[in-house]
Amino acid sequence: MRIVVLLAALSPAALLAQDMPFTVQLTTGISTSASHPGDPVAGKVLEPAAFSGDTIQGHVTEAKSGNKLHGSASLRFNFDTIQHNGAAVPISSTITSITNSKGQQNVDEEGTVVNHTSNIGKAALGTGAGALIGGLTGGGKGAAIGAGIGAAASIAAIEVAAKGPKVEFAPGSKVGLSVKSRGGPDLASLPPNVGNTAVASAAAPAPVANSAAPGAPLPAVSTSGASGGQPQLSSIKIDFIPGERTIFYDDFSDMAQDEPPPHWKLRGHPVELRIGQGIRELYAAESCELTSPSFQAPANFTFEMIMTGQGETRWDMRNKNDDDLLDFIARGEPSGQDFNTHVSWAGHGTLGEGGIQADNSQPMQFALWVQQGRLRVYLNGTRVVDVNQVEVNGFDHIVLHDAGYRPVGLRRVRVAESAPDFSQTISSTGRYVTHGIYFDTDSDRLKPESAAVIKMVAQGLQKNPNLKLEIDGYTDSTGDAQHNLDLSKRRAEAVRSVLVSQFGIDAARLASAGFGADKPIGSNDTPDGRAQNRRVEFVKQ
Repeated sequence: MRIVVLLAALSPAALLAQDMPFTVQLTTGISTSASHPGDPVAGKVLEPAAFSGDTIQGHVTEAKSGNKLHGSASLRFNFDTIQHNGAAVPISSTITSITNSKGQQNVDEEGTVVNHTSNIGKAALGTGAGALIGGLTGGGKGAAIGAGIGAAASIAAIEVAAKGPKVEFAPGSKVGLSVKSRGGPDLASLPPNVGNTAVASAAAPAPVANSAAPGAPLPAVSTSGASGGQPQLSSIKIDFIPGERTIFYDDFSDMAQDEPPPHWKLRGHPVELRIGQGIRELYAAESCELTSPSFQAPANFTFEMIMTGQGETRWDMRNKNDDDLLDFIARGEPSGQDFNTHVSWAGHGTLGEGGIQADNSQPMQFALWVQQGRLRVYLNGTRVVDVNQVEVNGFDHIVLHDAGYRPVGLRRVRVAESAPDFSQTISSTGRYVTHGIYFDTDSDRLKPESAAVIKMVAQGLQKNPNLKLEIDGYTDSTGDAQHNLDLSKRRAEAVRSVLVSQFGIDAARLASAGFGADKPIGSNDTPDGRAQNRRVEFVKQ
């Protein structure tokens, strides 16, 4: 295998810029079999210290698998931006070394030997078809996803080529780079990463690669007054608690482009997988019907869904005979500023409806909670429907009528058994497992939607002053095992620190530990299994 770095003719400003050595850990995988032109490539800076924790970003510009006629697989990508102290700094970079996610230097994931050289004889990539991809929430195939690709002639393109069918580097792989600014101030003149200093003061080291708990961003919640760099969860009013045992889950992470979604039966117009900025989204431009496989849902369950766009999704919860039990609509409005819902109980008519103001260009979350005959519906964490004496027995599968009236994007669907009460569970079993504590991707920063679960734990501790807990963090197996172990420890400590600083729990009553991908409770080969493994456990001491 060989790696060739292709550089364009540099601008006068770039010629004056000085190179700096960087070590970057990939947070997105790259592969000739799975990557496509326009897909994002991202990593976290490990060195130098002044940039530690910064995000470095770029895009795939070409991906070709090897075959009988073309024996070499080739993968081209670039790094064109560093996010430093809240600003995007344009860069150009060349590769100096590469290590796979297993810690093996100069080989890819399958152990094929890698050599790398630099070649300045070719023009920069990014101005042709490889720089284009369909937008996530609008535009057709070929819409540009960012100005970074092809925006300046000084962007370097890295080519990885192998005499074989494919080239692959997983998240957790490390890349050595020689980096310089592109038309801006010299990198050596920039002040150190302020965010990294703040994190260090809070005893929370820089984040590493691994997915967050199975969730997606809710609307921004004010974090003023946050302690230790965390949002002020004690003041957030979100009360939805995600279900615990996953029954059905899909985030389209194992869906291939130009193929139907593997976990749904598709009828009607085709759908499309759109990828950009680290997001995978099932996009429907015209109306279609998607049917989930059969599963056994209990009487008490939660349903969560993340969507984008100004179209309508209609969801039918049906029994084994395909009879409707519960129907609901989640819809972005043409104004682009409203998100509404309508819920019906089969044979009983409308249960309720409601709406909120929401930017339809951002992800919108619909959540439904059925517990002991009480049904609650949440839009972006705001409760808009709350009714009782509703029984939904025999829920077996979902039929989704997608893209009514206007295009819709779908990012995640999850059905789970309702979470048990913390105090009762910790008292009877000595252990409470939750998938309702969320973190920013590749980070130990808690998401605001974690507030409900952490408040419940805090209340249990306040009611029982003799209770002591160990907080254990777990990840899936994606990426480097050592870094996942480190991340799990930091996430567990983040939960502990919030319970102490924001809810007044005595620090002596709480310990924290991380176990990375050890002790999996699901398969790491499937989306729902990986989602199960990303969890936080509270263990009675």
